[in-house]
Amino acid sequence: MKDSPAHQPSTDRLETGDRAPSFIGITAKGALYASDTQAGRTVVMILARDLDTPGLIPLLAAFSGQAEAFAAVEADLVALINVNVEQVFEFSLQHPGAVTLVGSPNDFMDRAGFDGEGLDVLVLDRNLRVAARLTALDADIKVAAALDAATRLPTETPRDIYTPAPVLILPNLLERDLCQELVEMHLAGTSFDSPALRLGAQGQLKRDINSNLKRRRDFLLKRDHPMHVRLTDIIRQRCFPEVKRCFQATVSHTERFNIACYPSDGGHFHRHRDNRPDIVAHRRFALSINITASGEGYEGGYLRLPEFNLHHYRATTGGGVIFSVNLLHEITPVLRGNRYVLITHLFDDDGVAQHMAMEQILG
Repeated sequence: MKDSPAHQPSTDRLETGDRAPSFIGITAKGALYASDTQAGRTVVMILARDLDTPGLIPLLAAFSGQAEAFAAVEADLVALINVNVEQVFEFSLQHPGAVTLVGSPNDFMDRAGFDGEGLDVLVLDRNLRVAARLTALDADIKVAAALDAATRLPTETPRDIYTPAPVLILPNLLERDLCQELVEMHLAGTSFDSPALRLGAQGQLKRDINSNLKRRRDFLLKRDHPMHVRLTDIIRQRCFPEVKRCFQATVSHTERFNIACYPSDGGHFHRHRDNRPDIVAHRRFALSINITASGEGYEGGYLRLPEFNLHHYRATTGGGVIFSVNLLHEITPVLRGNRYVLITHLFDDDGVAQHMAMEQILG
């Protein structure tokens, strides 16, 4: 049950799914540029160590030529250049364009893992999480790839919201190749019908197969499995800080990872809460990551939180949903295709002690 404590996100190199570090800089027009004010809009960010970086001028021109296309998907164009604002201002006079030039972005380059060689392009979603990182590509290819990444970001038409559920949905937690690898592990491994937990009359823990309550095939990863270690590092880096930021809750541990399948013949999970019975009362948040390949869609199998509404919560492939385990929720019956999902629960140091005490009580 024990897990190592949380650690700070790696600063080696920002990759898809990571949150970009906060920073401030000064635009060529002398205005303050802060990541806090950029949040809420997608941004395509060019990284350059200096103004003499080969290919910078053509790349800026290529992005400026597609400025309307990026504006249509509500994506801003910004170039961070690690020189002082006076140099950026003079450069902007000589090379006007639609890309906002920002100088002196404090230590952002180092914290983003930019080695200063060539030109990197980051596509950050409205939550300032990396949707794509583009490196050694020609200017036109980089522009096309950045536009494609910005266009594919999940979005919804603004509408009136009356009964929202406190749910956090994070895209791009796992890369597509990793999702497929997890599905293949489930298919090749020994899965089993997922039991329902309950306490018997004498206080003993019971695991019952109840297809009326739950129909799901589980494949549990052992904690010392290399994949479990890999997933733990990813979740610590990409989920723990978001839980802290959004819910003001500190989580430091994960349960074992379950590669689960809600099968096409009616896979479901009836209304329940994830912190009952007492043996699982240590849980604080549920994490469910959609690993079904995007080309192998399914119908049904939606997450619902009926205490708030009957909306269908569904992340894109590689995206995850996080919510309090105390919320009533259900997975509606799958109507077509298999729904594959990576499941775990997040908890804090107090939860560790709580669970150990409960294990002693139950023997």
